[in-house]
Amino acid sequence: MSNRGTVQKPLSDGEILEFGAAVMQQLGRGIDPEKARYYIGNKSQLGKDLRKLGIHQMPEFDSAEWERFYTKRFSHSVDLSGMHVPPKPGYSCRGIVIIPGVTNNIVFDACTKAFKSWRYTDDLNTVTDVVKRPDGPYVVWVRDVVEADEEMKNKSAEDIEKTGTNTLTLKERMVLELKYFDETGKHLDIENWTLCSGSRGSGGGVPGALWRGGEFGVGWCFPDDRDSYLRARVAVS
Repeated sequence: MSNRGTVQKPLSDGEILEFGAAVMQQLGRGIDPEKARYYIGNKSQLGKDLRKLGIHQMPEFDSAEWERFYTKRFSHSVDLSGMHVPPKPGYSCRGIVIIPGVTNNIVFDACTKAFKSWRYTDDLNTVTDVVKRPDGPYVVWVRDVVEADEEMKNKSAEDIEKTGTNTLTLKERMVLELKYFDETGKHLDIENWTLCSGSRGSGGGVPGALWRGGEFGVGWCFPDDRDSYLRARVAVS
């Protein structure tokens, strides 16, 4: 077993199947039917109990803090016990929690209540995601930096799509802004834009977010636009 805190290479699909087969082989037919049916109907509790046994590894993450955040900013009471948490990268990063039912417009409205904000369209719900995300509550890891990833400068959304790079969506970027403000009283992307290349507007444009002139803004650009100030944020989800 590795030392605590070491980021391990994720299990392959084959290893997951092999582990599952080994567990079933050891359990045999001696499974308690009542408990089995309980966990079938309560998968989040199964994950919680497995974590107590140390079988289900979860990176260090303050779920309670995010539950308080959603209660404060969105009046949502949430249970994150079954949340999808991918392995934490080895570099300095922060997790962003996204829950079902909170739309782009809802997040933007929460931003406007916290600080001055503007958007390029009255309806940000017309923006859809082009990257795959879990259906339930999930965490996405992103570098813990004020300005969007420097390594992503001069890369358009089309460039990013061709390489298959996973990047933040508009909703994730807005939640990040709000959470960062809650923690620090400050804002992100003072000098650059976060190119939200994980999302697309209804007309095919790519949304972006920044802080300028004392306001948080959501703008857009064309999919082939590239510049040193247009920078996506690499995501691990």
